[in-house]
Amino acid sequence: MADTNSTPINRTILPGREFVVRPGGSQWTRQLDRRTGEPSGEWKPVEAPVAEESKPATLQLSVVVENQAEGEPKHWSLFCHRPDASGRGRGQVWQVTGDAECMQYYHEPDGDALSSISFAWHQVLHSNLSDSQFATADRIAKSTPPPRAANRAAVKENCQGWVINVLCRLVQEGIVEQRAVTVLQGHMDPI
Repeated sequence: MADTNSTPINRTILPGREFVVRPGGSQWTRQLDRRTGEPSGEWKPVEAPVAEESKPATLQLSVVVENQAEGEPKHWSLFCHRPDASGRGRGQVWQVTGDAECMQYYHEPDGDALSSISFAWHQVLHSNLSDSQFATADRIAKSTPPPRAANRAAVKENCQGWVINVLCRLVQEGIVEQRAVTVLQGHMDPI
C-alpha cells in the first residue's frame, strides 16, 4: 500500500472491515477478523463507484399560463425545456406581449416560465420532443404573426389566441394532438 505509514485523517471501523482516509485524500480498506477485530487482509485502495450514466431529461413542450392584473385575461406562452428533478428548469419561451391592439412577438431563449411569481398553471403538450420537432416548433412560433387590430373595438385575439394559432399549426405537423388544443380552447378567457 502506498503511504502505509502516514497517520490516517479519518478512520471508520465496521464489523469485518476497516476504512481509512490518508493525507492527500486516498481511501483504503482492509478486512478485519469479526471475532477479534484484528486485521485479516491487506490494505486495498477503495475504488470509486461507477457513476450511473445519467440520461438528459426529455424535452417538453408546454403552454404556461400566468395571472395578470385583476380583471385582465391570463397571459399564455409556449415553453420548451428539459425539466429538472422538481419538474422546473430553464428553456425557450415563445410569446406575444403588449396591448391586444398591437402585440409584439417576444422570444426568451433561457427563460424559467414555471417559476414566475405570476405562474398560474401549465399543460404539457409533448413530453418527448425530438430536436427536429423542436426546430419545427421554433420556426412556427417565430413565424406566426402576433395579433393586431385597428382599434380596441376591433380586437378579436390576444396572447391566448396566438398560442392556439401556433398549436393548430403544430397539430398539422403531428407534434401536438388536436384534443389538447380543444381542451385549451375551453380555458380561454373572454376578450
